[in-house]
Amino acid sequence: LAIQTVESKKNAELSKFVQEIDNAKAFKKLLRTKTNVLVLFAESESAASKSFDVFGETGKKSKGTATLAWVNCADKEGKKLCKKQKAKPSPTEIQHYKDGEFSSIYDRRFSVKSLLAFLKDPKSDGPWEEEEGAQDVVHLESEKQLNKLIKKNKPMLVMFYAPWCGYCKRFKPVFSEAATELKGEVILAGLDAEGNKDAQSIRQTYNITGFPKTLYFDKGKRQFEYSGGHTKQEVVDWLNDPQEPKPKEPEPSWSDGDTDVIHLTDATFDPFIQENKKVMVFFYAPWCGHCKNLKPEWEQAASILKDEEAAEKLTAVDATQFKELGNRYKVTGYPTVIYFEDGEQKYDASSAFQRNAEGIVEYIKDPKPPPPPEKEWTEVESDVVHLGDDSFKSTVKKKKHAIIMFYAPWCGHCKKAKPEYQNAAAQFADDKKVVFGAVDCTKNPKTCETYDVKGYPTIYYMSYGKNEQKYQSGR
Repeated sequence: LAIQTVESKKNAELSKFVQEIDNAKAFKKLLRTKTNVLVLFAESESAASKSFDVFGETGKKSKGTATLAWVNCADKEGKKLCKKQKAKPSPTEIQHYKDGEFSSIYDRRFSVKSLLAFLKDPKSDGPWEEEEGAQDVVHLESEKQLNKLIKKNKPMLVMFYAPWCGYCKRFKPVFSEAATELKGEVILAGLDAEGNKDAQSIRQTYNITGFPKTLYFDKGKRQFEYSGGHTKQEVVDWLNDPQEPKPKEPEPSWSDGDTDVIHLTDATFDPFIQENKKVMVFFYAPWCGHCKNLKPEWEQAASILKDEEAAEKLTAVDATQFKELGNRYKVTGYPTVIYFEDGEQKYDASSAFQRNAEGIVEYIKDPKPPPPPEKEWTEVESDVVHLGDDSFKSTVKKKKHAIIMFYAPWCGHCKKAKPEYQNAAAQFADDKKVVFGAVDCTKNPKTCETYDVKGYPTIYYMSYGKNEQKYQSGR
């Protein structure tokens, strides 16, 4: 079996970590027994030797997680193998094989760092420093480097990011442009605070709980968090006059506002329900985004009923403040809307009306039992793949074409779009390169925040987890 160690005087030590493959049989065995393989096809042994300082060091550092090999396309058997694998070295070509199958041609920077990052996650984006225009950002690789830079006592903006973070990906080009414009005046630096070997220490030191976190340093000390905008000019303007973020004013309580909604408390709830024939109660939490979306419609509906001098009443209860009421009516999610009639709880109406003022008024005037609960979409048999925070990234990065619908179970537009979406998924069910996925944003907030989902349904196209494009056509 012709798998032998390449011996090169110049790189004798490093070459021990790269296997030479000199025939097709040996190549097949390698792919059969190893799952993560990087192969250097070289037009000559001399060409391979020139690459061994980098390739050999990569093999040494990836031992146990990846296998590196090389093929001399100049000798008889090697030439046949190179032709069979469609390798066209000039003077070299690197191919990646995953689980015994060809995966991709390596097209990133030929450096130990880039090769190691690729072997760790071949479908991920390349390192930031390899992106076009990123040459003026200082790319930090350790906490030691960061501390050394801070001690220079120069004004500096540091972006702590994670490779998977959607906000980070969108901000990087802007950050890079600002670095170029301010070169020589302000240092702009980037540091991977997730994949870095010092990640845990860095995140604790700078209290990093989400990404990106962008901090301003000056005179050798951390000053405050960046609070500017998201365009190049806004970054430049902010750095020309850096200001500490203004403390956020506490959000006023809904019950303190000028509204026709009747806000109930532990003391007023029971008497009000008993004294009024038809009452709808909106149980909410101040932090709940869906509640915030419903509030203006609820207020408008309350004003319509008041102007009509209607007997029907719209009320609200802050279930985080009046927990006993929330517990009594088994409020486990927000918003929860309950309809009362003649002093008695009659229906959970949370999904019984259209979430606009007209729909609310229409329902309270002619209340009907809510329809039987629909099956969760995940329980409906279809070719749609349901993804969560724990499975999203690992699934989409393997697919050349991924269409993802971000939805909420209560969303009417989502319900209307589901049949056509399922039909589309069925048409591509046999194509292993394509996936139609769905993410329930009420259960998987991390993924939905990463893709800046603000309304439903939001549909994205991506390729191998990258090149995200928001779908804007018909449903």
